Amino acid sequence: MRSKLNDYDVMCPLRDRISDIGLVTLSRFLPTLNCIQELSIHWCINKNTSDDGCYEMTKAISCLSSLSHLQLHLYGNDEVSITDRVMKSMCTMLCSVISLSHLDLDLSNNHKITDSGMIDVSHGLSQLAHLISFQINLRECLGVSDVGVSHMMDAIQSLQGLSRLQLSLGLCIDV
Repeated sequence: MRSKLNDYDVMCPLRDRISDIGLVTLSRFLPTLNCIQELSIHWCINKNTSDDGCYEMTKAISCLSSLSHLQLHLYGNDEVSITDRVMKSMCTMLCSVISLSHLDLDLSNNHKITDSGMIDVSHGLSQLAHLISFQINLRECLGVSDVGVSHMMDAIQSLQGLSRLQLSLGLCIDV
């Protein structure tokens, strides 16, 4: 028997069973944690989820005004992906949780995210005056081009207190 489970072992049995109903339930629960300072959500988008669940979840995170550390991993795959609607909601979320000092976004394999969505998130990112650590993973986000990445870089450049930056951009830019 293995002594340690990895993320895949934990998430795999439930990956295709949880639907938007599960995310909406989580979204109703999150605002009750209004004093929470650290939040980590890892979610594999599956065939039973749509933008609605992720949209509601980002709206709920917007209510967490004490949040200082956010790790939000929304993994897409070849079949399903979040869209720019969720990215727009994520912009609103970032503009609401302005006390964030650490932000880790993993949006890998979300092929329906476009430059428009990246521009929205970049605007929210630029509002985070207290941000000292930022990492983002856009691997396999095939709808994002150098335009979206350029807007993100402009937003990063505006963050005066940033001391840690990690970018993963593999295969998101047409060359």
